[in-house]
Amino acid sequence: MEHTELIDELVMGKQFNIKQEEKEKLVLKTILSQLDLNRENVNIKSMYNKLGVDINSIKTLEQVPYIPVNMFKSFDLRVCKIEQVVRVLQSSATTTGIPSKIYLDKQTAIRQTQGLISTLSSFLGSKRRPMLIIDSEDSNKRGDSITARGAAIRGVSTFASKLFYVMDKEKDELKVNIDRLREFERKYKDEKIIVYGFTYILWSKFLKVLKKEEIQLNMPNLKLLHSGGWKKLTSEKVEKEVFGKTAAEVFNTSATNIIDFYGMVEQLGVVFIDCEYGHKHVPNFAEIIIRDIQTLEEVKFGEKGLIEVMSILGSSYPSQAILTEDIGKFIGIDDCPCGRRGKYFRFKSRVDKAEVRGCGDTFAEREVGR
Repeated sequence: MEHTELIDELVMGKQFNIKQEEKEKLVLKTILSQLDLNRENVNIKSMYNKLGVDINSIKTLEQVPYIPVNMFKSFDLRVCKIEQVVRVLQSSATTTGIPSKIYLDKQTAIRQTQGLISTLSSFLGSKRRPMLIIDSEDSNKRGDSITARGAAIRGVSTFASKLFYVMDKEKDELKVNIDRLREFERKYKDEKIIVYGFTYILWSKFLKVLKKEEIQLNMPNLKLLHSGGWKKLTSEKVEKEVFGKTAAEVFNTSATNIIDFYGMVEQLGVVFIDCEYGHKHVPNFAEIIIRDIQTLEEVKFGEKGLIEVMSILGSSYPSQAILTEDIGKFIGIDDCPCGRRGKYFRFKSRVDKAEVRGCGDTFAEREVGR
């Protein structure tokens, strides 16, 4: 039996206010009940049986069986009935041409939206604001299937009073519409606004273009959220600090208003946002375990390893524990100077030569390879 009331409390309540020890008990209790439901599905049941998983013997979050993220490319990991599926999320396909497919039922889709709103509210407040999207309107087309980019835009647009897309798509190339950008600036430069874009698109198709053309904007009261595509920027020797400084200069704002967050299509609704100290924080309804690449044991403070993302949002696919191919550094628990409780960490990089690349990076390679 799923603990519906507990899930609602963790997802919809104020975030980052539960101490780690208490949170782990609540999340584990919920995840175990979800694993019991997952086990009724024939695909997942056979996997659990092969792994010799005994749900009754699991006493800690670290013992919960995780699914390598690559499996979402190779298998239809659906634990709801096909007629309950309301949307299929797809990551950008890699060179294999095989995207991850994530099946959402109505309950999962609603909880993912609620989780994202609860998390972002801690950083943005709850008031809706004009939002500038550094992408084209095509990226957020309605339909039963949606890409990671579209899903991210749709998620953050919950905080928009009005949406403005500043890019046009011309023969599969993204171009800045300067007139539309200036019009947005004229209307809202004195207001609190939100800007969102994929990190790589922001850098290569927007910030670099505006710098080259010596176009200076004046939006001091913005919050710029960005995610995806860091691997490509790192290969171009663009560090996080350089990105933040450049974006702040172009928009004429403080670097503290440039906010990076980490998320993945396989765990939609779970985002890890930088606080003012550069630490990524874990919301109450999720967890991270950073595992040593060799032993897969949880690392100690200050050490790096593979990021495992855990979540209680999903009832239509096994979202409870997914092992990524991303590297993170475990910083601390409950004692970040920003005051947020729970684990906090830093994202470092993708695993070298990993087969799976993030949707932002796939976009980058396709664009650069033209």
